Amino acid sequence: MTDIPPQDGWTPSETTIHVHLTHDEQAGPRWDFGWVQFARNAKAMAFTVITAPWWGSALRDVRIEQGMAGAWFMAGAAFAGAAWFDHLRKRFVTRVLVWTTVIGSVGAMPVVPALVRLLTGSTS
Repeated sequence: MTDIPPQDGWTPSETTIHVHLTHDEQAGPRWDFGWVQFARNAKAMAFTVITAPWWGSALRDVRIEQGMAGAWFMAGAAFAGAAWFDHLRKRFVTRVLVWTTVIGSVGAMPVVPALVRLLTGSTS
């Protein structure tokens, strides 16, 4: 019953099977936080203790002279510029500039009331 006679001149041909085996490398750890660069950011934040008060005092002067909107604009523009420069250069000094703008702004500006006003629209 396993022998099937050929039909109308048809003969079975040999079948070639190719098997390709690939070996995938083992995946790294699932929770990889290497992109955060804890050591680099910690060193930059430690150095920022010196530079952030200068930036904070400059923002306080702007807030007194030109109002809250001018100070927020200056803080945001400085942060955007420092983050862009850090993205381009990736040096220790540029990371210090980023953390100086962040910590100095948080120290000099009323962050929580500004967030509440931004999210709710309430002025009280």
